[in-house]
Amino acid sequence: MKRLFISGMLLLLMASLPACASQAPVLFLNGNIRQGEMVFGFVTPDAELTMNGNKITPRPDGWFVFGIGRDETGKVTLVAKKGKQKIVQTYTVTPREWKVQRVDGLPQNTVTPNEEEQQRITEEAVTTQQARQTTVNMLLPLCFSIPAEGRISSVYGSQRIMNGIPGAAHNAVDIANKEGTPIYAPADGIVLLDYDEMLLSGKTLLIGHGQDVTSSYIHLSKISVKNGQKVKKGDKIGLIGMTGRATGPHLHWTVMWKNIRVDPLVFLENSSKFCPVKSAENKTSAPSK
Repeated sequence: MKRLFISGMLLLLMASLPACASQAPVLFLNGNIRQGEMVFGFVTPDAELTMNGNKITPRPDGWFVFGIGRDETGKVTLVAKKGKQKIVQTYTVTPREWKVQRVDGLPQNTVTPNEEEQQRITEEAVTTQQARQTTVNMLLPLCFSIPAEGRISSVYGSQRIMNGIPGAAHNAVDIANKEGTPIYAPADGIVLLDYDEMLLSGKTLLIGHGQDVTSSYIHLSKISVKNGQKVKKGDKIGLIGMTGRATGPHLHWTVMWKNIRVDPLVFLENSSKFCPVKSAENKTSAPSK
């Protein structure tokens, strides 16, 4: 029903347009303009599209996504151009309230690393960033599912206090379950990085899904895929573990658009509108937003 509603709305919009090359492009959004959101939208196919000057790459059928960061404030301006015509839409970013989470019992060197360890952390971050920038020539799947079963032990956006020391915000969702619990690809993609042992994230996996969307999986006990491998939704890609900076077995799952980390649970909610009604796999027991 949700997918029929979206398709019907699109058809009505397209049908209302006169057959004229000078008509301004159609642009509409399916999501909220708020902190941590991955917004889905549609633009007239072949139109040029930007968000605050950043290029958005839509699918050939016009569907696209863009991310809004946890700490983003102010305005979001979308500009769609086709030929000599354009449409401009401006929105105010809605703020969200974030939790404070205390995490104790972490290896102290992962909280206050020495000079050599900090150098390693920096180098591993560069490796991950370079992999994330790899161009993935595939259509972004619109229907994602949660990658593992388990308890949501930490939500996106929480301000972390680690071993009593204030740290960075938690820009992911943690799914806690016993070590060895399978992790499945939430959608089709290409493996951009499989790294056996990073200091902070342990066994680390990065998948590109197209249209500048990537997802990462850290603290794994085992990685079951290799760099460059194509994966299909539902393929087993690894096992939950507690490698790197972790106090218990869990999957730390990150979803990104370009360099912007978004709330994975909200992303699943928005993505579910494009999933078949019979599929319940993408539903989560996410806390209220």
